[in-house]
Amino acid sequence: MTHYAIDPVSRIIPYQGANNFRDMGGYETEDGRRVKYGLFFRSAELHGLTENDLLHLHTLGIRTVLDYRHEQEAALKPDPAIAGAVYECIPAFAADLPIAAAQSHTMEELLGGAQTGGFGPEMLAGFYAKLPFGNASYRRLMDLIQEPERLGLLHHCAAGKDRTGVGSALILLALGVPEETVMLDYLLTNEGLASFKAEILARIAPALDERALQGFQAIMAAKPEYLNAALDAIKERYGSYEAYFEQEYGLTAGRLDALRSYCLETI
Repeated sequence: MTHYAIDPVSRIIPYQGANNFRDMGGYETEDGRRVKYGLFFRSAELHGLTENDLLHLHTLGIRTVLDYRHEQEAALKPDPAIAGAVYECIPAFAADLPIAAAQSHTMEELLGGAQTGGFGPEMLAGFYAKLPFGNASYRRLMDLIQEPERLGLLHHCAAGKDRTGVGSALILLALGVPEETVMLDYLLTNEGLASFKAEILARIAPALDERALQGFQAIMAAKPEYLNAALDAIKERYGSYEAYFEQEYGLTAGRLDALRSYCLETI
């Protein structure tokens, strides 16, 4: 079996057939504990995983795969079966975001939008601001992380950047990881997608004008203003993350304590 050395800084597991695959463990919390490794993983789409990738993946102890893509995306590029893991596909879009708009966010359609100038930073920031509310996929995520028998949990979308980026932020915030570290984890996506982005750009650059090139750069980048749009919207609506977790997901202070007691370790 091919050896896959995890980068200790980025936590990236360098699979040949999946981009931006990383362990979310190791982050220090506000109370001085640390998120355990091997409980939470995030990734881009898994369709291209090679045989050797899968052999290694099976050693990670994945018990749950939560796919944020909508049904059409998942049908076009289905996840491979992972032995011992339960697969769930719950599209990540907010209750007040039209389904048609949410379903336009496949990788191919986003790249096409970049070429026509149809997508850009303002669109993405607005999308992020809506994601944390009334979102069935994140409700399921918050339920799953409270069930130790369903961890390790692997959650993913197409690029592992937007829908997975917000989902990852919610996991880390629920565990008491400070906002600055949550942002750091989000921005590591720029490293996790670097080779994929370069490959796509080399293929489509000759057909892009300056406006389309800027649009491509916008949709493929993890920018602080994107995640901040989601975090600011939470604080504006609820006043605090604690109130948000309790009112959106029923994660009371007691439940947060129980979650942290299992998922965190003393340094």
